[in-house]
This record gives sequence, C-alpha cells and structure tokens, in this order.
Amino acid sequence: MNTNLRIALKSLRQSPMQALLTLLGMSVGVAMVVVVSGLGLGAQQRIEDQIESAGPTRIILRPGNFRPAAMEMSGQQDSGGGEPGEGAVAMNLLEPGVVSAKQATVAKDIAVADARRRAIAAAEEKVHRTPPTLLDNAHVALLGASIEGVRAVAATVRGNVSVDPASGIVLRSLRIEGIGPALPEMRSWTLTAGRLPDPDEYSAGAAVMVATGDVVRRLWPGEAEPIGSSLTLKGRTVQLIGIIAAKDADQSSVAVPLVYVPLALAGTLLERTDYDSITVRTASVGVTTAVASAMRDQLRAFHKLPANTLDDFRIETQSVSAMPGMGSDPRLMRAVHSNVVEFEQASWEEMAKSLRQANRTFTVLLAAAAGVSLVVGGIGVMNIMLVSVTARTREIGLRMAVGARAGDVMVQFLVEAVVLAAMGGAIGLLLGTLGLGVVHYGLHWGTALSPTMLLLALMMAAGTGVAFGYGPARRAALLDPVVAVRSE
Repeated sequence: MNTNLRIALKSLRQSPMQALLTLLGMSVGVAMVVVVSGLGLGAQQRIEDQIESAGPTRIILRPGNFRPAAMEMSGQQDSGGGEPGEGAVAMNLLEPGVVSAKQATVAKDIAVADARRRAIAAAEEKVHRTPPTLLDNAHVALLGASIEGVRAVAATVRGNVSVDPASGIVLRSLRIEGIGPALPEMRSWTLTAGRLPDPDEYSAGAAVMVATGDVVRRLWPGEAEPIGSSLTLKGRTVQLIGIIAAKDADQSSVAVPLVYVPLALAGTLLERTDYDSITVRTASVGVTTAVASAMRDQLRAFHKLPANTLDDFRIETQSVSAMPGMGSDPRLMRAVHSNVVEFEQASWEEMAKSLRQANRTFTVLLAAAAGVSLVVGGIGVMNIMLVSVTARTREIGLRMAVGARAGDVMVQFLVEAVVLAAMGGAIGLLLGTLGLGVVHYGLHWGTALSPTMLLLALMMAAGTGVAFGYGPARRAALLDPVVAVRSE
C-alpha cells in the first residue's frame, strides 16, 4: 500500500495542472456539501429556538391542590360544568322524521341531568389529601431522571426576610427568591450589568444576589455604580453581583422589593428545606404536553395517591400560567383552561412539526444540488484517471511483465483516485468551513458545524473517488501486457 501511495503522489506531480483542476472540482463539491449541511443544521437550530421562545416549554409544579373536584383541569373537561361533554345530543335527533322536537328536548334534559348527577357523584367520591406532600430534592431528582423530554429542572423558594439596620437602607424587609443554575436560562434573563452566580456559588450558597434595575435603585438610590454594594439579611452580608432587565423578572411583589439569591442561601435565610415550586424545561414545544402528562403519572405514583384521591400538586404549563382568571366569568375560564391541552397539541406541536418538515425539505433540496456538484467532481476524477491510464499504458505493461498481477494494477489506480478525491475533500472541508464563517458573520445567518458532518463529507469524497476511479482502474488491470509494452 505504501508503494501504491508513493506512485500515486508521483503521478499527480507529473501532471500538476490536471491534478489541480480535478482537485478544484472535487473541493467545490465537498465545500457545497459542508455549506449546505451547515446552513440546514443552523436553520433547524434557529427554528427550534424561535419555537421555544414563542411556545410553551416551561412547566411549573406547585404543592397543594385547592380546586374543587369538578374543576380539575386534566384537559378532558369542557364548559358544561367541569364534567366530560357526554350529555350532548346528536344533531340528527332534530332532523325531520327522526324524532319530534319535544322528544328531543326531553332526551336532552334527561341526558344533561344524568351527566350532572354523575359529575356530582364523582365529586363526592373524590377526596383531598391534607396536608399535601411538600416538594423537596427527591422531587427534583425524580423529574430530572425519570421523564423523557426534560431538558432542565430548577427548584425555587420564596419568602420575606428582615434587613438589619446596619445595612444603611430605609427598607426593613426584603423578599428573596432562591434560584438554581438552570433558572436564569429558563427565564431568558438578560444581564444589564455585572454577572450571574457561578456554579461554585450556587452549590455553596454564597452570599450574593441579583436584582432588577428598579429594585437596585430602590435599595441604593443615587449610587452610580451599585455593583458590589451589600446589605445584611439576618446577620448575613449579601453582595449585589448582577443586574437583570426588568422585563425578565417576576413583578408579582411590588410593595416589597424582590431579589434573587442562590437556592441554598435562601433555604438558610428562610429556614426551609422544602420548595415553593419546581420549574421543568422541556426539550421542545412538541413534547411539553407529553412531559406534563408523564409528570402527573410519576408524581401520583411517587406520592402513593389512591385512585379516589385528587392530585395533591398542581402542574401548570406556560399556556395555563399566561391566562389568569381574575375578573373573568368562572364558566368562561373553566372552558378556556380545560381546552389548553388540546390547544397545545393542535397548535404548538403541529406548528413545530410543520416547520421541521419544511426545514428538512429545504435541506434535502439543497443537498441534492450539492450532490450534483460532488458528481461533477467525481467525473473530473474519472477523466484524469482515464487520461492517466492512456498515458501510462507502457508503464502498466512493464509492471505486469515483471510479475504484477491485475489486482495490483487495479489497486494502484484506485489508490490514486482515492488520494486525489481525499485531497480534494480536505481542501473542500477548509473552503466549506470558511464559507460558513463568511455567511455567519457577514450575512448573520444561522449556521452550525458538527464533527460528524465533516467526517461524512470527507468519506463522501473518498467514496466518490472509489466509485469514479473503479472504471479506469479496471480498464488498466485488463490491459494485455504484450500490447501494453509495445504501445508508445
């Protein structure tokens, strides 16, 4: 093989212009494959990001469940009082010749009454667990390890703490929320100054905090550089290390300023080991509904709830959380909330599926165009190999005359074709990577590179060399040694 490789390199040096043109054709084909694959993968990632930013990928778990039995929203209820819509009357009952309008009215009244009776009976049979199971680290581990489609899990705890007079601020009470490392990314926080806690500070419960600009101005009015300022909470000096945009923060606490501290520090200050909520981030919009359903099943089994016991927890997706019922007709809100699951499945999941399918179609079309370029490069390899066989007929005859077999000659020319294609592939990888860089930084398009894609492109180039070099190599191997030696 080393001899064949040396002969192949020597042959390419003997006709540098032909080799250069062939390398150019192959490299352009491979570069097209790299660019198209990078653009397709980048577009897919950008689509996923846009879907996630627009759609519900967060699920919030809270302890306790204070809804009446008839208002349990598992996605199966409608606006008919909380029970499944089994009391409806078929439309064909009112058609002429089927049944009279009076009989239809009686049947409708009987059906509605029967459905109402069953709903009330079901409500009486269902019981609440009191007190509900508190959320703790075991729940975080359960949700993060046993449910497919979960990207990240983060617990939170919130409460008021007293501010020591030595802090030098007017406020005597402050609201803190303990956060974990995954929560800022879940909530898409934007830093305007400073930094977020690092992993070591999260794990150690370091005395650091993050707040919005409005809260910082209330705590330290008139300070031009508040980063590094500190206050004392229950004897712990907590330092401000970052400021986030106001739009990213929870504005539910207006009277008492809210700051964010590591979860371990919040547990110490509030003297609590349980959590107020656990936020789950799903892998994509398309699996949010399935993850929420799996969470409910896992939690019921984990809490050992009998069939006649209602959930002692609440699971809310972003869609539900974004639709508060304050000031609305309860019947309207019940109808809206109860159809959220179907809305997510029919809207977000279908939208995500359609966009992914469109992106795949677009990528396949571009890949076909790139494949044509690769074929053109392969034709160039075949051309130079045919020319090489014709020009080196006497050399082939001499090799076969001194004992070389047909297989040896065939391997020699196949190695030359593969070397030529591989060199073109390597140049194509470089050109393709540079092209993606120009597109990304010059046109600001979404691009992505993966080692698998680069390796596949190089293998495609080598495979093209084998496919298009086989014909010329076989032609050289089948030459008659006598005729080949006598040729000029």
